Amino acid sequence: MVPNCALVWADEFTGTSVDTTKWEFMIGNGSAYGIPGWGNNELQYYTNTNATVANGELTITAKQQSLGGLNYTSSRLRTLGRGDWTYGRFEMRAKLPSGQGIWPAFWMLSSAPNYGGWAASGEIDIMESKGQNPTKIYNTLHYGGQYPANTSSGSGTFLPAGTAGNYHEYAVEWQNGEIRWYVDDQLVSTQNNWYSTAAPFPAPFDVNFHLLLNLAVGGNFVGAPNGSTVFPQNYVVDYVRVYELPADPPPARLIFDDMEHGNPLGNNWFQFNGSVGGGGIDPNFSDLAPSDGGFASLQTGWGGSSAGFFGGFGRNKALDLTGMTHFSFWIRPDAGQNYSLEFNIQDDDNGDGAITNPADDEFQYRCQVGPSGPCAISGGGWQRVTVPLSAFVPDNSFVFGGNDVLDTKPVSEGGNGQMATMVVAVIGNSSGNVTFRTDYWTFENLADTDGDGVLQYLDNCTQHANLSQVDSDNDGFGNRCDGDMNNNGAVNGQDTVLFRQQLGQPSTPPTYNSADLNANGAVNAQDTALYRQLLGQPPGPSGFAP
Repeated sequence: MVPNCALVWADEFTGTSVDTTKWEFMIGNGSAYGIPGWGNNELQYYTNTNATVANGELTITAKQQSLGGLNYTSSRLRTLGRGDWTYGRFEMRAKLPSGQGIWPAFWMLSSAPNYGGWAASGEIDIMESKGQNPTKIYNTLHYGGQYPANTSSGSGTFLPAGTAGNYHEYAVEWQNGEIRWYVDDQLVSTQNNWYSTAAPFPAPFDVNFHLLLNLAVGGNFVGAPNGSTVFPQNYVVDYVRVYELPADPPPARLIFDDMEHGNPLGNNWFQFNGSVGGGGIDPNFSDLAPSDGGFASLQTGWGGSSAGFFGGFGRNKALDLTGMTHFSFWIRPDAGQNYSLEFNIQDDDNGDGAITNPADDEFQYRCQVGPSGPCAISGGGWQRVTVPLSAFVPDNSFVFGGNDVLDTKPVSEGGNGQMATMVVAVIGNSSGNVTFRTDYWTFENLADTDGDGVLQYLDNCTQHANLSQVDSDNDGFGNRCDGDMNNNGAVNGQDTVLFRQQLGQPSTPPTYNSADLNANGAVNAQDTALYRQLLGQPPGPSGFAP
């Protein structure tokens, strides 16, 4: 979770009925809202009586009960007009029901059709579960154009066996250009690659959305109940909370492709044959990476009559790599094969959106795959390969212009170019086949300036090695370099005033710079550390804080 977030909305369900200043009941079979069957051929009639509040819990109950020409009843609530937000952390703690055809959900919809009808204006599914397999949690985005020109992407994660009926916390952190899913505060999925047919990225996920809670019976996603399904079914919610987040996400990871689309050639991937062979790429829905594998991987197959260039594949995708230090990917090479994969970052130096000579350039990393690697071991199962961007060297064999510098920022933003395309050439070291699966290609910020093994973007103390990351006052500053004496979330002159008081000095220095003990032109944690040394105390949470 992003630290130091302000709580801006919550329902702890401490009353005796649903708080209708926060939630609106949606009633009926969907026809009154222009979506009969709620758009999914659902089998329940929603009422305002199937949701109750008692003992600090909201319980939505699905019953086998005839109403409105349907055989089941349940409840659906939304915060539209009562709680609408652009960006934030949205979390719920809940117990999920189980049974064939039972479909609990915690999700978000756009509060206005800014980009068109569903799903052009977007949908964020924070948590969906199929009652017949309640341990699997689905995290999905819906976007693109208006139905049927819409698409979706997402992944699934599994609860510990037998615990779906226990309380778990489900959350998303939604920031500009990135949405992250958490279960029990563990990151399970990240998406930063979607599109809108009506506006540039990050549309449609850049406008107000509202929350929905519902328990559906039947529908396209789960199928109908059967004789094994027990009624009533209860979806029990302990709380729903909304936190304010900074607008922009931390520069930790950019996803080049997570392969979840299951349609590479329809998502800007391409393939080509080589001088001594050929092949191609396809989706694979069963052989998946052990982490971030989701529902699909990329499958490749190549063959050649002799050693040499078998062919290759790649994807057109412009990315600003500012702050990124490494390229990572999953690969599962089949046994008994020996080949090289030449990963080529093509750099758009002139900012025209295309790779051309002599304006642009290319940088290559060669990954040797074989029985002993060293990049990846054939027959070694799924392997995560992480390569420093500094290992990509200029390659003038195909793209030979540019400035021979791997640029990161686009020309339009004052930089000198950015990555426009990644191309992989398959080089066989002998005749035969080259076959492997690959998944979840990312660029990552793996910088660790203090060398303590904690990545800088996660480190709560970057000035000193601080592997424990202990933060006793929970203010976002690790004990090792916490200079925030008044615990207000900032280290500034107010903190040095507290130190001066403890030293018996005037609380208001004659000039601000008099608090700059090391005379480096800034008042920060380095100065408060010096104060602590004068007091005979190590850096850490302040005992002076009021």
